[in-house]
Amino acid sequence: MMRFLIVLFIFLIVTNDSFAQANSTAKPPNIVLILVDDSGLMDFGSFGGEAQTPNIDSLANSGLMFSNMHASPVCAPSRAMLMTGSDNHLAGVANLPEMLPKKYQDLKGYAGVLDDSVQTIATRLKELDYNTYVTGKWHLGHGKNTLPTKRGFDRSFILGASGADNYEASGYLPMKSTAQWYADGKPTDLPEHFYSSEYYIDEMIRFHKEEHDPEQPFFSYIAFQAIHAPVQAPKEFVEKYKAIYSEGWDVLREKRFATAKQMGIIPENAKMNPMFEEMNTWESISEKDKKAYITDMAVMAGMLEAMDYHIGRYIAYLKEIGEAENTVFIITSDNGPDGGNYKNLYGWAKRNGFHREFDKNGGKRYYGTIGPEFASTIAAPFSYFKYYTGEGGLRVPLIISGLNKSNNQIDNSFCFITDIAPTIYDIVGLSTSENEGYHPISGKSILPHIKNNSVPIYSSNEGVGLEAAASSAYFLGDYKIVKNNTPLGDKQWKMYNLKIDPGETTNIATQNPLLFQIMLSKYELFAKDVGVQPMPEGYNAQKEVGMKSLKAMLNPFKK
Repeated sequence: MMRFLIVLFIFLIVTNDSFAQANSTAKPPNIVLILVDDSGLMDFGSFGGEAQTPNIDSLANSGLMFSNMHASPVCAPSRAMLMTGSDNHLAGVANLPEMLPKKYQDLKGYAGVLDDSVQTIATRLKELDYNTYVTGKWHLGHGKNTLPTKRGFDRSFILGASGADNYEASGYLPMKSTAQWYADGKPTDLPEHFYSSEYYIDEMIRFHKEEHDPEQPFFSYIAFQAIHAPVQAPKEFVEKYKAIYSEGWDVLREKRFATAKQMGIIPENAKMNPMFEEMNTWESISEKDKKAYITDMAVMAGMLEAMDYHIGRYIAYLKEIGEAENTVFIITSDNGPDGGNYKNLYGWAKRNGFHREFDKNGGKRYYGTIGPEFASTIAAPFSYFKYYTGEGGLRVPLIISGLNKSNNQIDNSFCFITDIAPTIYDIVGLSTSENEGYHPISGKSILPHIKNNSVPIYSSNEGVGLEAAASSAYFLGDYKIVKNNTPLGDKQWKMYNLKIDPGETTNIATQNPLLFQIMLSKYELFAKDVGVQPMPEGYNAQKEVGMKSLKAMLNPFKK
């Protein structure tokens, strides 16, 4: 008996030691971070949208869906916070240079390029010898020290600008008539046959195939141009959607409102604000204009489907090389739908090789834009859209898949775009506190909440501040104070209980004066800490872009 016990004891020691060694040598998970451009919360099929997105939906169904994720109201600040986990002002991207008066671009935090005082996800993952790749829209600077190759990425194919044509090396605004493309840190030309969503996946797959050390885990960051203006898609993805949008924005808003209730995205008794008075009703516009709007929306949905199709190609490749099972997928967007009014630029677009005849000429060089009415519609049931800190400009989808945990429900816990970086660090075993010499990471890891839903991401006394494009917000528990800039906002602080009123229909500031003042004080402290600069009287982001575009049209040769 004694001999048996001794043998059993030795066996257990050897077995446990072997188990420990096996776990210590297990390959860390791969991370695929996918960023969609200008996609509202409910645009994916899994969130109730009209576009067919089966590959994204499959990841959502096998993972976790978050319906209370918030980004900045404009793209580059969101990208800075996504990549660093730090506030956009501290990261050097308080606003877009295109949206700033020139004198502000020299202020600390307002250069519009990623600052050396923050680290990127790629830089941190190199500490664990990850292979790091990026394709798509970078928009965090394309100088010699701000390209991805200087910020932790081994391989890159990126668009340096805020947006571009999806088929050719061309800009999309008079002030952005050219677009800058870079491959592994050097300027490059586009291939003869190019469509952005397709080529970004082609390049990502090529990076894998050319990898000298494929046994290492990888971090893939894919930042699509879909569905940023100009919306463009191959013709085969578009036609099916024309009937869906033929009823117009008034009907579609009500449908999305009902779907949001049915899916539990908003409470059953929640309300929705009416469309802004400045906007047209569907019945008031001509049949010709209706056809144009329907076409633009069909192209937008087709662009989403095309993006999803190519995401499916990447997933299939990862399955082929045996990496899909050990990969965590994270999908989100940089802000809500683009409500910019591009109609005044149609003449410029036509003179510069774009067209508005989709039926005749197809997707290549189509100058598609959804406009403020449909932007307000697909942001529903929330208020406002891109450029504004109303929920329609901030709420974006978040899908996390590959953690072998799914509750097949939508999680309504508040989270913020700075939470992505610390969540990734938590997943791979990096500390967020090992950040000496750099700005602190303000985001929170979502992983503890994923492991145990009773653990909140943010406690009731942990607030989150936000400012961009002269619109501001502060979140604390179920409450939000918000100030939306002109032209659609009135620059006045308001207060809402988002848990029962996510549509921001009832201002409760006068009903809760003490909490309102506490939150204002917290916002002011946040603004001071990160270096928020007040914009000049009369400023609004869209007007600034419009003025610069007008100057570019009047003097196209001035650089």
